[in-house]
Amino acid sequence: MPAAQLLVLQLLFVPIAAAVSSVASFPNTEIVLDMARLSYAVYELRKEVSSCDSLLHKDTSNGTQQELPSVIFNRLLPNGTSCLYYNHDYSIGRQVLVVRNSEKYYLGVAYAGTDDWRTALSDGHILTEAFGHGHPDNNANIPSGENVTSIFDSVPSEVRVHSGFNNDVFANAGFSTVLQCVTSGMRGGTCVGNETDSIQPTQPYRIYTTGHSLGAASSVILGAALHLAYPRISIQSVNFGCPKIGNLDWSAWIDTMQPNYKSSDPASGSAGTFEVFRFVNKIDLVPRLPDSVYFQHAGHTLQMSTGGIVKAYFDHVGDEDLGFAGVPYGWGAAPYVFLPAAIAAHRCTHYLDYLQSYQPPVQFELVDNSTISDYENNALDLDYEAYSIE
Repeated sequence: MPAAQLLVLQLLFVPIAAAVSSVASFPNTEIVLDMARLSYAVYELRKEVSSCDSLLHKDTSNGTQQELPSVIFNRLLPNGTSCLYYNHDYSIGRQVLVVRNSEKYYLGVAYAGTDDWRTALSDGHILTEAFGHGHPDNNANIPSGENVTSIFDSVPSEVRVHSGFNNDVFANAGFSTVLQCVTSGMRGGTCVGNETDSIQPTQPYRIYTTGHSLGAASSVILGAALHLAYPRISIQSVNFGCPKIGNLDWSAWIDTMQPNYKSSDPASGSAGTFEVFRFVNKIDLVPRLPDSVYFQHAGHTLQMSTGGIVKAYFDHVGDEDLGFAGVPYGWGAAPYVFLPAAIAAHRCTHYLDYLQSYQPPVQFELVDNSTISDYENNALDLDYEAYSIE
């Protein structure tokens, strides 16, 4: 290629690369795989443990030696990851896992979904409520010393979220417990209030929230609440098969936490960010639910398609001013073309298998790249082998 043409291409590419880096920080392959494993692990743990150091059932009647909790966690968690907190609140069906990875320096919080997602998301009379409304404990404090409830004062009153997802994070002291654990974990503590056992980290820990299905929705709500508690720390929610969570005001409010908004706001200073990356496996039905125009997606959509392709759509609906495309026409209706495949595509194991070869997108899809024919060749691929139920 002639040097002049190469120079032109370089000049064209640099602004795009710079623009992408200023609007989002795509999670790398290792982080995505770790979050997928944590999302799977939290499902499996409910069968075997009741806490980080206690078995769910101690059964020696058959004479076999049960695995110790430490062995179970080593088997299920990513390498270098230790359990700081695990709880299954049967009264509301919440399962939450807090871990620390001392090799990659992150704190991760994972929520499990429920088996009853069809009922939860198809109910035509879904209730919504104010974000964090009525649940935070008045006696708990955030790292700045303020009361937990005070951090929600800045949330616009128009922001509404699915009451079930809200309840999953905030009910029964759920948020204050996780917040105190994350605070302890970032200082090298163990989440049990004994900071004398803490190991001071050699570099700051990053915070990730994750989950699959309804657990993915809970991870986004938690991430937003943690951002309010830690406004100068960058937090990411990397989740899988996430349904719609709240109204248009919710989506717009989450957008204000992203790097592109922070960088354009002089008042934000060195403020941290909160980014949402929602992976969608082919024509997975759940991310298209609830099937109501009232509910909207917040954050970026990473569409997984046949052949290992992952396409990134800025804020799901795109941004014409930035030149980024939204999901193609027909995205919401695609699962109904072949519903059995759409339901099978939602399985957590399918996400985990697919992402073994994941590579972060170079950039968001541009407006000129969002064509119906391109979408039909990828997201609407109804290859039976690709959507096998096994």
